Parts: sequence; structure tokens; C-alpha cells
Amino acid sequence: MTRNRSDIVRVSPDQQSVDRREFVRRVGGGLAGGALAAGGLAGLGLVSCSSPVEPEDTPGALTIPSRPLQIVVVGAGVAGLVAAWELSRAGHDVTVLEARERVGGRVLTLRSPFAAGQFAEAGAARIPPEHDLTLGYAHHFGLELDRFYPEDGLFLRVQNGERATVPPGSFLSEWPDFVKIRGGTDRLPAALADALGNRVVTAAPVTEIVAGAGDAVGVTTADGRYYLADRALVTVPVPLLSSIRFSPPLSTAKTEAMNGGFHYQNATRVFVRFRTRFWEADGLNGWGTTDWPEELWHPTWDAPGPEGLLLTYVRGDRANELDRLDADARVARVLAHWQDFLPGAASHVVAGTSHSWQRDPWSRAAWAEPTPAQDSELGTALARPEGPVHFAGEHISGARGWMNGALESGIRAAREINQG
Repeated sequence: MTRNRSDIVRVSPDQQSVDRREFVRRVGGGLAGGALAAGGLAGLGLVSCSSPVEPEDTPGALTIPSRPLQIVVVGAGVAGLVAAWELSRAGHDVTVLEARERVGGRVLTLRSPFAAGQFAEAGAARIPPEHDLTLGYAHHFGLELDRFYPEDGLFLRVQNGERATVPPGSFLSEWPDFVKIRGGTDRLPAALADALGNRVVTAAPVTEIVAGAGDAVGVTTADGRYYLADRALVTVPVPLLSSIRFSPPLSTAKTEAMNGGFHYQNATRVFVRFRTRFWEADGLNGWGTTDWPEELWHPTWDAPGPEGLLLTYVRGDRANELDRLDADARVARVLAHWQDFLPGAASHVVAGTSHSWQRDPWSRAAWAEPTPAQDSELGTALARPEGPVHFAGEHISGARGWMNGALESGIRAAREINQG
């Protein structure tokens, strides 16, 4: 566990290094205990240890701890970002390490190859009315909300090869009153990341986590950087735990889960850009369901311009079928399917793209969907800390597959760490 002085870094939140991501401060080798004070927080307009955080400031605000800690958060998805944000506001010194070159995890808003100002969601998109944490953080960061579904035009329903249209009142009575974040769902993780500033380090996949004696943990990234901390919070999906070397090894339950013992759902979305919204000529609004099975979405229903986007949202076996095709063939397969109930669609196409979460190397699946037996046997164990290493993510929440679940889990872990 002993490291050379040149290998070990701590990140000060108010300075940057030559690579413009972080300021590297060299410290002595070994997993020594002792936390750094949260210097620089007040300078960033966040919080100081002498300025208590009011609980109503955010849904997950923490009390000021008796001792600020040095914390490394692995993963800049929603769970990791909210935990890091609340911990930093409470006075802890936090660094977030993210494998991707972007933040957000399974929140991914696509803006290409679409017309200027148009976008579609490859991941999290809908917010149910009871998801108070998601709504609360959107409000805290000043994000505006819009209806998710239109309230006019006809919805499609395709069953056994028969196309039917459904009036808005009938269709929407079967769905919650979803809302969406105006401008794209990625504005929420972006707001959290912007608030954290240079505490977030991207393109830094974690390869090793070593828990030392007492309250000390070392975290190594693929480029050889070594972060020394009092606590680590791991927020990656369960399938990715196997890509990190843990010393000592993780518990038997976590090992079983990460080796396939905790089921995840697959999901793929295919997006097609059309030069005109040709479906409107039939009074359709571009939304519906079919027995492929799929959800048909029109994410540009409330956007200006003649162009429009349609997407298919498929899960399970249908997602696996599309994933066996290359990118162009996926779009062609979806267009051929749509031809049955949207005749002439292919003649209006400008471009297409797709996203598969199970093919995403930093997700490997869409969301956790364990069997009841798996949940009973492994669910609680996945949330349990192992020494100074803590765990969070939508997979250990009451709302799996939703941003609210990720927020819930991140806040739970942040409180766990903050309480010592």
C-alpha cells in the first residue's frame, strides 16, 4: 500500500493543475489518516464550516460535521454528483472521478445529428409528479419544467398489426402526469457539476480501491493517479464493480451481484430525424405504443421548425435484437417496422442515430431490475459500507431506473458518510 511521493495526489477545490482539471498537491507516501480542511469552499460561494447549511436549502442538505473529511466519489452520474454536492456544501473536501468525458451517467441528452436547437433523450427523460427529490433539485437550480406529453393530436396504438388512433384524454389517462426539464435532462447533472467546479475530474476511470487500516482509502485511476482519502463512495452500476480491483476484496454478496447475480434491464433507443413532420397530416402527434413492443416518442413536439424527431424506445429482447445490428442497420430496421403504420416514413428521413445502454462500456445495462429473490438476498448488502468504502446508485434505491432513485441513494450515502 506504500506509494512513492510522486504518485499521490490530493485535489484542492480552488486551484487547477496544468491539465486544467485539478491542482495536484503532492503528499507523503502511504495511507495516512487525517482529513484535509475544506479550504476554498467559501471562495467558490458555497459554504464554510462557520456558515451552517439550512436543511430547506436542498432536499438533501446535510448538517455541518464535527470533522471535515477528504472524500473521493467514483462516478459522476446523478447519485455521485448529488452526494458530492451535499458533502461539499457541508464542508467536506470532495473529488469526483468520472470514467467518461462527460458527466451525467445514464442521463444523456443527444443534440446531434439533429437540427439546431433540437434534442432527444437517450436516457432519463420523464419525471413523475411524486418524484420530489428530482423536482426539488430542479427547483433549487432554477430549471424550468414542461409537460412531457402533448395534450393535443392523436396518439397511435398498434396491436396485432392493426393501427388505431387514441384521443389525448384517453391515452393520457393511462400515464402519470410526467414532466421534463426544459432544455434537456442533462441540465440537472450539468448544474450539479457546475456547482462542484473543478472537483469533478472526467476521463478518469478508477481501476483500484485499497482500504487501509482505520479510516483511510486509496483510489487509483487508469492514468496512474493515486488519490488518498478518508472515505470513498462508489456509485457505478453493479456490472462495473468487476472492473475495479478492491483490496480487501468485496463481500461475497457484492461479488455475486457484480458477477451476474443481480439482474439489469437492457434498453435501446433509435432516433430518426425527418425533414417534415409528415405524420401531422393524419392528425397524429407522433406519440404512441405498439406491440413490437415499443414506445414511440416525438421529443420535438413542442419545438419550432418544420423538422421533427421520432424515436423508438425498446427494452429486453427487442433491444437485444437491435443491438446485434450495426448503427445504420438499426435505423433501417426501425424504419422498415414504422412503415407498417407510418407509411412513407423513409422518404422523409434526413439522418438517424441510436444508443444502446448495454453496449455502453461505462454502463453495460440500462437500470437494475433484480428478481424478488435477488433483491431479498443482495439488495441490502449492496448498500452496506465496507470499511471506509461506501456505495450508492439507483440499484440500491426505492426507485430503480429513475433519477429520483439515484438522488435518493446518493443522499443516503452522503448522510452515512457525514454522520461518521
